[in-house]
Amino acid sequence: MSSSTFGRRGFLLGSGLGLGTLLVLPTVSSRAEGGKVAIPLAKLEVLKSVGGSVVLKLKGKLVLLVRDSATSVRALDPVCTHRECLVAYNPGENKLKCPCHGSQFDLNGRVVHGPASRPLANYAAELAGEQIIVTL
Repeated sequence: MSSSTFGRRGFLLGSGLGLGTLLVLPTVSSRAEGGKVAIPLAKLEVLKSVGGSVVLKLKGKLVLLVRDSATSVRALDPVCTHRECLVAYNPGENKLKCPCHGSQFDLNGRVVHGPASRPLANYAAELAGEQIIVTL
């Protein structure tokens, strides 16, 4: 990664530009079994309603969580595959957008508008009662 890319990504990460909500919770009280992480919804108020999104750091990885319906949540790698800026969820268009060069992705991580040519990585995620289970 070039220093200019890191600088832009670091700036966007630090400032929260382009993100609905940026939340790094290295000490979130969660249970982990193997590659699974359980996060209490009480810790993530923004995900209690449809359209909410948040970026978390889980097991050393950035993960974008999107509440896409009353019964489901999506988990994706928020780092754009074009130049490594952080994407943000746009609930009005139901897309993930990169603020740096305009790439857009659907909620499955597929590219719907370039310049990115590779999809975002997906992680398995589910709502289980009052918690979100993410498998990394």
